[in-house]
Amino acid sequence: MDLTSVNHDPSETTGFVMNHSQFSNLKSKEKDLQETIRSLANDRNVVVAFSGGVDSSLLLLETVHALGPENVIAITACSPTSVPDELQETRDLAHALDVRLIVTETRECEDPQFISNPPDRCYHCKKIRYQAIRNLPDIAPNAVIFDGTNADDDPSDRPGFAVLSELGIHTPLRDANLNKEDIRALLKSAGFHKIATKSPQPCLATRIPHGAPITTEALDKIRAGETILKKLGFGLFRLRTHGDWARIVLDADGFKKISSDSAMRKTISHELKEIGYKTVTLDLDEYGARAI
Repeated sequence: MDLTSVNHDPSETTGFVMNHSQFSNLKSKEKDLQETIRSLANDRNVVVAFSGGVDSSLLLLETVHALGPENVIAITACSPTSVPDELQETRDLAHALDVRLIVTETRECEDPQFISNPPDRCYHCKKIRYQAIRNLPDIAPNAVIFDGTNADDDPSDRPGFAVLSELGIHTPLRDANLNKEDIRALLKSAGFHKIATKSPQPCLATRIPHGAPITTEALDKIRAGETILKKLGFGLFRLRTHGDWARIVLDADGFKKISSDSAMRKTISHELKEIGYKTVTLDLDEYGARAI
């Protein structure tokens, strides 16, 4: 496997230290996960819904370790709601693991229920995506589909969770009781430090408040605006969109950075207005301080 493109270095230990007990516990959880994967697969081919995020990256890695790359297909859904750069990252890891990757265009943005942006928007999106995966001609009718839901995910806060049981989608990470901390630790122990420390990247539709229509124009502006912020060196941030009003939400480091640099604030305001926003504001609540 060529792992250089995904920053894989098993010898790297900076910032990642655990004692013998912690290491043994982690390896026990990994063993349980691989046993869960083999049990769910039951000698059938497995499809991993692969977004490129932390959870699905570990799920793909461990599924390959448990079953072999020849028995695994990674599928990445792509649509106007997709986050920039995620697609290339999925390609890099799939290539490094010698896994076949299928990128499929999904059409949730053509679905009236989804674009009306109700509180259960994620339910409609997830259902459309998994139905599209099930209907791909390359996928055997009896193939097992894995989703990266983990033990920390709260079904009451995730409308899309219901789709998994409705469509028979399996969640090995959750079944093996792995939480986000376990997942990041396992990725680090395998040398995938860059992936392990990635920040959450939900789809661009989450930047639009419920009830406001999800339009291609709005998604394009969000994508362009977040690209501007990323190029300026911000890490964890969101560009919330309320019509022509852009609301920038930053973590503590980003907030400090933008607050102390008037030239940067002017640059951001100018560039966001250039792509179509009329008002640009900074949210005084830091990212993670409340539900945003």
